Amino acid sequence: MNNMYYLLNAGVSGIKGIKNEVQLNFYKKTVVKNFNPEKYRIKAIYGENGSGKSAIITAVKIFQDLIDNERYLAETKNQIFLNEMVNKSTREFKFYCEYLVNLETGKVIYYYEVKLGLNNRGNYEIKREVLKVKKGSSPNSSYAIIFESVDGELVKMSCDTEDRDLIEKKTANLLSSHSAVFVLLMAYLQKYSLANLPNNAFHIAVVVAFVLNLKVYLGEEDKHESYLLRERIGALEFGENMMPEGINASSGVNEKTVSKDQFDAYQKRVDQLARFIKVFKPELVSIDIDKKENGDFYECELNLNYGDYSINREFESTGIKKLIRLFDCFTAADQQGIVFVDEMDSNLNDVYLCKLLEYFKYYGKGQLCFTTHNLSPMTVLRDNKNSIDFLSSDNQLTSWTARGNATPENCYKNGMIENSPFNVDATDFIGIFGE
Repeated sequence: MNNMYYLLNAGVSGIKGIKNEVQLNFYKKTVVKNFNPEKYRIKAIYGENGSGKSAIITAVKIFQDLIDNERYLAETKNQIFLNEMVNKSTREFKFYCEYLVNLETGKVIYYYEVKLGLNNRGNYEIKREVLKVKKGSSPNSSYAIIFESVDGELVKMSCDTEDRDLIEKKTANLLSSHSAVFVLLMAYLQKYSLANLPNNAFHIAVVVAFVLNLKVYLGEEDKHESYLLRERIGALEFGENMMPEGINASSGVNEKTVSKDQFDAYQKRVDQLARFIKVFKPELVSIDIDKKENGDFYECELNLNYGDYSINREFESTGIKKLIRLFDCFTAADQQGIVFVDEMDSNLNDVYLCKLLEYFKYYGKGQLCFTTHNLSPMTVLRDNKNSIDFLSSDNQLTSWTARGNATPENCYKNGMIENSPFNVDATDFIGIFGE
């Protein structure tokens, strides 16, 4: 696999019940020259109810939104959301990740970190943000800082002297409420074209492209907000190498407002969705788009056509609606995207779930990380590397390693996974529900 982007690890702390740092590792500790993540593309996260599985996926979404939406911290609804989601004890949220990018000049590893905390008005703001880059795959290679902001001040910035005044002017009083990634890239694009960006600014653009390759599914609603960034940047084109086909399109099937110039791509994606749903419901004839003009956009509704009757997707069965909502995520995971799905097993038949995972195991080109309670995926994934993680109620993460003939599902059920004892017996419920 020679993907443009590969997520090596991600760490979170200070979100919901996760007080101390939890790190997910998708690859080995060291990245060598013969880097081959073929068996490191899927990760299932298991854990007791309330252990923090959903919190990890939410942390990734916050990271994505901070860069996607320049007004994320200015919007009241997001401040309310953060006030509920950030750990009540620490009142600080931290996310970091390391990812590898295949550039024409070779493999480059990036490290990004952001920390949120409360200001004197009781709102969350960016307390620290840093981007580092490491060229080469040697374990001894060191990181070079591209930028670092602390308490709203740009304390380190790799740039030419002639650009420093521009950078200082454009970032003044913004770095507490706006991601430096976004602000710095916008500043550079006022002076340079994307093709002629200085080296340090190019690294910042790569972060944006990386974020646009992320898909995050939380709960019942699959929110696709990355189109905001594309609209804000306007005609900016990252090119085929930086944005693989199928990832850069803002015309996913779960978009209800589709620009007219994107409608053909949207129609094509809906036709693909119909082929996908027909695997589960062969009687489906087509999925028809009911569109209404709204200026430069269409407001679109999907109707599933079964020949004798049609049904709006909102009135379909819960399982089919879940498959429709997940379709854009599955497409991204198939086409080099990096996908996080919370509770992937909910409302999905066990057999369907395992067959989908088998497909991504053998044919998918992207990365897929999901939380689940269903034990069947363990059978599909146990031969892969770093593919099964167990999160305990005290936020300790344990990865499955082969143990002779023992299976991960039996070890998990019988309380043999470190920090996950499952000390519950049927007799514990006697007398709780009545005499």
